[in-house]
Amino acid sequence: MKEIFNIFSRRKIKEIKKPKIEIDYREKNSLVISELTSLGLDIEIKELKVADYIVAGVAIERKTVSDFISSMKDRRLLRQLEELRQYESRLLIVEGIDEQELYTDAEENIGMHPNSIRGFLLSILLNYKVPIIFTKNYEDTAKFISVLSRKEPK
Repeated sequence: MKEIFNIFSRRKIKEIKKPKIEIDYREKNSLVISELTSLGLDIEIKELKVADYIVAGVAIERKTVSDFISSMKDRRLLRQLEELRQYESRLLIVEGIDEQELYTDAEENIGMHPNSIRGFLLSILLNYKVPIIFTKNYEDTAKFISVLSRKEPK
């Protein structure tokens, strides 16, 4: 049964505030931003000292598969994970799992054994306490961010 609203009622209708997503300006070339906009989310692009996205108090570091592998190899990701510790809630998104194979690409392109990557993933989870989400593509990433932005704090 559909709810019927009385347009003549004097009660004020509660305005639904769109959640704001803070995005680091270095992400401006990412298709995630246009997808978030098309999903009707309020975005603010600015310089973030830590993370690529701040959503509902959660710091998110986003990496494509190839960026994940290269930042793992040059140890840049370790520094970023250390900086994420400033936030109580943090998340790593590895994007493009449908488009690239995480283990095969690393072995073929930079000679890194798949078990090295598995060990690094375990280190992220166990040592840095950062949950990891693997997304198919930029649209999937935007949908995860959208769902996160709408979650009510507990």
